[in-house]
This record gives sequence, C-alpha cells and structure tokens, in this order.
Amino acid sequence: MSDDGCVIVVEINDHGLPIRFQRLVSNEGDLRDPHFCIDGDRLFLLAHQRRTPLLGKAKTYSWFSGDGLSWSAMHDPGPDNWWLWRATSFQGQHWGLAYHRPSEQLDLYAGNLRGKMHIAATNVLSKQKHGLGYPNESDCCFTENGELLAVVRRDADTFTAQFGRGKPPYQHWQWQSLGCYIGAPAMLSITENTVIIAGRHYNGKKLVTQLWQLTADTGEINELLTLPSGGDNSYPGMTKIGNQLFVAYYSSHIDNQSRMYLARLDLER
Repeated sequence: MSDDGCVIVVEINDHGLPIRFQRLVSNEGDLRDPHFCIDGDRLFLLAHQRRTPLLGKAKTYSWFSGDGLSWSAMHDPGPDNWWLWRATSFQGQHWGLAYHRPSEQLDLYAGNLRGKMHIAATNVLSKQKHGLGYPNESDCCFTENGELLAVVRRDADTFTAQFGRGKPPYQHWQWQSLGCYIGAPAMLSITENTVIIAGRHYNGKKLVTQLWQLTADTGEINELLTLPSGGDNSYPGMTKIGNQLFVAYYSSHIDNQSRMYLARLDLER
C-alpha cells in the first residue's frame, strides 16, 4: 500500500529483455492494478486510484498510445467510486465490468476510454440478485456472434469464481460456478469455444499463478499449468502471437521480493 504508487510501462525486445521503461503518475495519489486494452492500432491502459483525502473519491483513469512508446495525458472516463477492472473493445466501443464493494455488485459499462463510460446493464452479478457475495475482479471477451463471456473473482461465502454469458443487449446473464477460487482473472479466446484463463489460485498449500482451459459452451474448466510462483503473486496479463502464448505476472517466490516475470508457452503442445 502506497500513497504515491505509479504505473511503469516496460518495453521488451525479442529475447524478453527490458529495453525501455516509462512512468505514468497521478499528482493526486496512488495508481494501481494497470491493465492494457487493445483497440485496433491503439493501445489503451487503465489504472485505478483509490480514494484519498485530497481527491475525495476513487477513480479509474485511462491513457492511450498509437505506438506503445509515447502516451497521452491521463483521462477520466468514469465511473467514480466503482472499479472498472478491465476493458475490451468490440464494434467500436469499450466494454468492462465495474465492481462496488459496499454494494457487492457488478455493473456492465460501455463507451469510449477517451470519452466516457456509461452503464449498459446493472446488477449483472450481485449478492442481492444472485445470492453470490462480493463479486469483484473480472475479465470479459466477445464471441464472433456478439455474446459476452466473463469470469469473475468472488471473496465471500464459497469464494468460487463465476463464469457468465450474456447476449445483446446484455441485460440478462447466465452464471455458473467454476468450482474454484480465481483471483485477478484474465481471459484470452483461443478458438470460438476455447478460452484460456490465468489467475491466482490456492492449490491447497500456497497461492500460485495458474492457467486453465475453459470450454465456453459447457463452462467446463480444466487446469493446464502452474507457473513458477508463490508468496504475493499473480495478477497476470496474456496475449497470443502466432501459436505462442505470452503471460506476464508478478511473484515473490524466490526471495520474498516481488518481481515481474514473462512466460512464453507453445499452444500446440
């Protein structure tokens, strides 16, 4: 926990070595949990700023870049006091689930990270409506027919992550338990019916960074791989280049000091 946390954007070469560091800051306080959103030839970045005495409210901020090297000024797309955890692009808009801890509720937002994000659907998942406590961190991806898939972390009652799907206009959702705890879930669609999930998992002995394969039409989930990890760890991001999967995450398993790691995996194996 820090009052002056910042975002560091790292450029790496083809050998996985860092060659450039860029620092994004807010003069109003701490920034945390940055996530990328790829939108065509533009790269957006989201980060959250917690409530401070100076600011008086929690904020989600965004930046954008055309080349990943130079970044725009900080922008406030909203919403205030809700945490827009991640965003994904689809048909000219940005979409994401935002959570509100006091309400134990997720709402769906849509809009433009350079402009404003607006509520597209309320009570997408909540304790009040679904009897499932404290849904929070999430990720979403769209299928080719416009269906929106989501994986959500929960930190109450059974603590099981939820898999949801909603069809346009995304007012009605179907949810099912994945039967395990997944913290900071990240989703990457591999085929129309296959999704890779990465996140924090308790394996019975310790918290680790885990990969799963999700079959979208059935909601069946299977463990794929545990990455070298332990202690304070996880919060992954994923991307695919050709048949290779790249997973960035942090871990403190070597000497109890947090460090960033990049895993490269062959999807054909």
